[in-house]
Amino acid sequence: MKYILMVLPLTLLLACGDTEEQLFRPDPLPLTANDTAFVYVSGGVFITIAGDTVEISDFRLGRYEVSNRLYYYLADEKGLELPPDPEFPGMNNYFFEYPDYPVVNVSVREAAMAAAVLGGRLPTRSEWEYAASLDISGDVAGKYPWGSLKPEDAEYPTNFLAGDEWETRGMDGYLWTAPVDSFPLTDAGFACQAGNVAEWTYSPLDSVLPVCGGAWLSTVDDITIDAKKYLAPGDRARHVGFRILLPGT
Repeated sequence: MKYILMVLPLTLLLACGDTEEQLFRPDPLPLTANDTAFVYVSGGVFITIAGDTVEISDFRLGRYEVSNRLYYYLADEKGLELPPDPEFPGMNNYFFEYPDYPVVNVSVREAAMAAAVLGGRLPTRSEWEYAASLDISGDVAGKYPWGSLKPEDAEYPTNFLAGDEWETRGMDGYLWTAPVDSFPLTDAGFACQAGNVAEWTYSPLDSVLPVCGGAWLSTVDDITIDAKKYLAPGDRARHVGFRILLPGT
């Protein structure tokens, strides 16, 4: 397993919140190293949790979930509309005022178009699962990207519905989303493959698409590597974001 930090040129529950056009639109902020950090994943033969044997090619996957800042840059380059505000209490004007937080309320089509600006795409379910299970020994069903320990026993390594109760969800330090670099990296080099925001995956033949990894509103059993929910391609949700995959060469 090799890790690379890749800095790309700058020229290059479904609650959607307010759908009115954003009136305040500042210039995009310069991208940071976090926005353009990718982990190199060596491919191989992989048996998925569903029991399918697949051949995975080498790829590079975002170390972090796509931030508001990165999405604004990509959307500006592509001419995409900006996402509706998720209306998190106490986090007004989320998209512009919280640039280091993960983008939400983006459809899979919009996510794919944004990824294409960098020459990338969304991972398939198998690619996402392969990356999340790197360095995890044995059967990964019921395990987390950091291993077997439940989040409370691992000192809360991610943002989720801590305590499995709405009122106690802030035990991990955050009531809603968290900045994409708030928690330790896994041994494979990724942040927040469990929790924070669930992540779109894409396969062109699927009428509904898996979102993986769970989110800030997910219980402890819904942030495991094998956990997934399904959304339609046109859906947006304030707990769903994405991660970009680039070719391995």
